[in-house]
Amino acid sequence: MSPKRSRMLLMISGMAILMNEVAFGASWESGSEKAKVDMKIAQVESVIQSGPFKDDWDSLRKYQIPDWYQDAKFGIFIHWGLYSVPGYANEWYSRNMYQMDLTWDDAFKHHVATYGPQSKFGYKDFIPQFKADKFDPAHWAEVFKEAGARYVMPVAEHHDGFAMYDSDLSRWTAAKMGPKKDLIGLEEKAYRAAGLVAGFSSHRAEHWWFMSGGTKFDSDVKDPKNFDFYGPAEEDYSTPSEEYLRNWLARSCELVDKYKPQIMYFDWWVGEKPEFAPYLRKFMAYYYNRGAEWKQGVVLNTKDKAFVPGTAVQDVEKGKLPGINPVAWQTDTSVSWRSWAYLKDDQLKDSGYLIRTLIDAVSKNGNLLLDIGPKPDGTIPEAQEKVLLEIGDWLKVNGEAIYGTRPWIVNGEGPTQDGGGKFSESDMKYQEGDVRFTRKGNALYVLSMVPPTKPLQVTFLGKKGAPGVKIKEVTILGSTETVKWDRKDDGLTLPVPLKTGSSSVVYKALLDGSMMGGLKIDTTSSGFAAKAVIQNYGDAESAREISLLINGKKVSSETVTVTALSTSSIELPYESSQAGVYKVALSASGQSMLFGQATMPVIDLSGEWLFSKGDNPDWIKPRLDENSWEKVKVPAKWEDHGYKCENCYGWYRKHFIIPAEWKGHSIVLPLGKIDDADISYLNGKEIGHMGDFPPGKNTAWNQDRHYEVPAKLIHFGKDNVISIRVYNGSGGAGLYEGPLGPIEVK
Repeated sequence: MSPKRSRMLLMISGMAILMNEVAFGASWESGSEKAKVDMKIAQVESVIQSGPFKDDWDSLRKYQIPDWYQDAKFGIFIHWGLYSVPGYANEWYSRNMYQMDLTWDDAFKHHVATYGPQSKFGYKDFIPQFKADKFDPAHWAEVFKEAGARYVMPVAEHHDGFAMYDSDLSRWTAAKMGPKKDLIGLEEKAYRAAGLVAGFSSHRAEHWWFMSGGTKFDSDVKDPKNFDFYGPAEEDYSTPSEEYLRNWLARSCELVDKYKPQIMYFDWWVGEKPEFAPYLRKFMAYYYNRGAEWKQGVVLNTKDKAFVPGTAVQDVEKGKLPGINPVAWQTDTSVSWRSWAYLKDDQLKDSGYLIRTLIDAVSKNGNLLLDIGPKPDGTIPEAQEKVLLEIGDWLKVNGEAIYGTRPWIVNGEGPTQDGGGKFSESDMKYQEGDVRFTRKGNALYVLSMVPPTKPLQVTFLGKKGAPGVKIKEVTILGSTETVKWDRKDDGLTLPVPLKTGSSSVVYKALLDGSMMGGLKIDTTSSGFAAKAVIQNYGDAESAREISLLINGKKVSSETVTVTALSTSSIELPYESSQAGVYKVALSASGQSMLFGQATMPVIDLSGEWLFSKGDNPDWIKPRLDENSWEKVKVPAKWEDHGYKCENCYGWYRKHFIIPAEWKGHSIVLPLGKIDDADISYLNGKEIGHMGDFPPGKNTAWNQDRHYEVPAKLIHFGKDNVISIRVYNGSGGAGLYEGPLGPIEVK
């Protein structure tokens, strides 16, 4: 064959492939579905125009988290769908069974070996096996109620695109195929009949790219008959089209109208692309307006980049916040260590671990959403049900310290250092002395993270730690024994209970008087403000003078009045643009003091950096010709500045001046999340690393980096250079997520 003819055939073949891809991308939504989407969008716009909430952030910040949610504390998440049929690896089986080259998941090989090639047996072929023939929603509701849950959130549609509800916008639903039942509708009725709040999650946003692996080889994903199920199947993390975004909005609002959920949850991808933002705002305005119509307080959980403070409830997946959050938040995790959905060979967390997770979240003003994975026949695995009922047994005794509580002055104390952040959960080895606090009126609950075997000393309740507080009585929840307690300057000593189980013991202390705490210092370009809360445990109004001291000198004061059994906040500002490290104190009527530190100026590390592809050991050096380096903005992934590769390196650099007034202090550089591994340098000296170099199995792709730099490595009053060597194994890389500053001063 001549070279010219060969090139012509290649061109024709390429055009055919291109036409097939265009046809695939254009065929995932039928004409009738488009018409229904258009009608739904018109309805959405009408409700937004007539309701109290508009689709802009200023309007959405008027949203108030309802009391029922802040009181509930504990909910159940449910991952149940077609992925439950294979019960292998995790709930991403629908995607990974089409991913040929994954090194960390063998779903592709398992599928071929177990069911045959994907062209003969694809994901859709699990539908007839998803029968839900033993599904008893009333029993589910009974189990969840016995577990102590107050709200339930099944997944209405996962990334796979199979709707568990009766959607008018798709034929690929449990109501029309498989079980041929509106599973979500049946659940919603059962939960409400049991007195539980019903809600749903939608993970449809990720479906834009979720099935893309099946377009790259001979599979049923490429069969035109299945385009409206598997499609759009666009390239991973590519920008969604307007057509798809409208479809997403219509489906999300359809769930709201069909089932009137009091709580909704979106997974992370609604915040990954800026094109989603206007559609997310429209959904929020629509949902909140519907809630106002129903005269019910509704809740939307968003996470990561999709979370805008004041407009929704923040969700921290498999993680926690580091301290008390001023507004309610949520952590969600699975009863399984390995998956959100049912697995045939699962490994479960024990009830004690999950009770401690609940306690920690509630002490920080949070809720726990605990996930289970039912079997494809609709039964809850016996081992999972056992864990739930054990949690319920503990809550029957100790729920008083959980439900309806609010944070105390501090969330806890003890020898174990506990971090925070997304995906930060681990089987924390708590020790005796680790406690968490919750409060209701004048009752303070002291929850031990491990059952005590020796007297428990609570430092924060000592006469020095809480000079304005009197302790009237101490009891132990679930016990009738008389508690002999002893209060001294350095702490309150609580006795070992006569009977202890394997989980947390809860002491209840009735308080009188008042207490100030929770010092927080917010810094701006023109100064800073010292903020604190004051709690009154008495039956009468309390007034106290609060003074602000800077470097030991009183600069302002204000009288704060707190009504009986309530909490008030105070904020005392200080104007200064002078660089330095300020010693800050708040004094309450001369009786108690809170101490902190303010640092001026605020040095943020986000924004413009220098970036270079490849690897060169000379790039460590502070003095370097940087003319060939590209200016980029972070946080961002490499692909955002034109670099897409695997098993490769890239370097970041940033210049900044450390004020001379900070001399003698060490600093902490928050460098955010770096995918997959890094070695970081300041002025040519290593300050920290995560993951293996040379590259190995140990990566640190989703961990926050906080590297402390000793004063001897810092050029005070002069230029300093951060250099970061980043290695990427598979997938995307980059300096991709905060926190990136501000710089902390020790």
